[in-house]
Amino acid sequence: MIHLAYDGSVNGDWVAWYALNLAKSDPELRLRVVSVDAGECSATEVRAKAETLSRACEDAGVTMSLDLVPSAGANSTAVFRALVENVPAGPDTLLVCGARLKEGDRGYLSGTVSEKLLKDKSFPVMAVRVVQPGLLGAPHRFLVPVAGDREGLHMGERILARFGAVVQRVHLLRVMMTRRNMFRRLLNNDVTRLRDKGRELMGGLGDELARVAGIDPWKVDVHVTVSDDWAHDVIIAANRHKAHMILMEASRKDLHRKFLYGNPIEIVLRNAPCDVAIYRGG
Repeated sequence: MIHLAYDGSVNGDWVAWYALNLAKSDPELRLRVVSVDAGECSATEVRAKAETLSRACEDAGVTMSLDLVPSAGANSTAVFRALVENVPAGPDTLLVCGARLKEGDRGYLSGTVSEKLLKDKSFPVMAVRVVQPGLLGAPHRFLVPVAGDREGLHMGERILARFGAVVQRVHLLRVMMTRRNMFRRLLNNDVTRLRDKGRELMGGLGDELARVAGIDPWKVDVHVTVSDDWAHDVIIAANRHKAHMILMEASRKDLHRKFLYGNPIEIVLRNAPCDVAIYRGG
């Protein structure tokens, strides 16, 4: 079942479209909206905005419910705890939340509720930064960077499957990383060797993703680049392929690091030309 962490903000309204579209492809056809009272938006305002979302859900054949949840405080830790206590644990839950820049320029994830939810393992999470609200949560072209092992991509495949028929093209990207001083000295045959290694690592991955996500294999392309800057290549690829969404894994290794200014995930969130969704990988 799809759950939406909703704060009543304009950004929250944009993220809500993603939750609605995911719920349309969920077998239960239900969307549960969970709003934690952290003082950012009054309960009256939340209910009024939820009415608009409820009508959109009804038009889409989705049943929506709203739960207003008290919080022990307004800080991110209190809100995180309230969500974990009120959202069912387990792999069948998907919680959709927002990733937006906070006051003080702390970054899109650093110190946020979304960061804490991604690090927690109670249930799957998709944190969305909306750049193109006009898409109404229905991207057609996806860029999926493959940074780690195949296990980490499984949740991404499941999310793609939930987008259903709106998926028109998926570009899988593997960036073969080298150190900066080595990158500057690479010869053409070195680049060819690294690309061949990347293609070997990606072997069969496009067909597997198409099968799990339930999309036609011809809609999936595989790309391999060689670089000393992973985030830069992801952003360039998103521009080149006119992606509507970057669907990106945060691996265990990523989640053990701090999301500082130079963190590759923060760089992509900050500079991406399209919407970005982060999910917890393997």
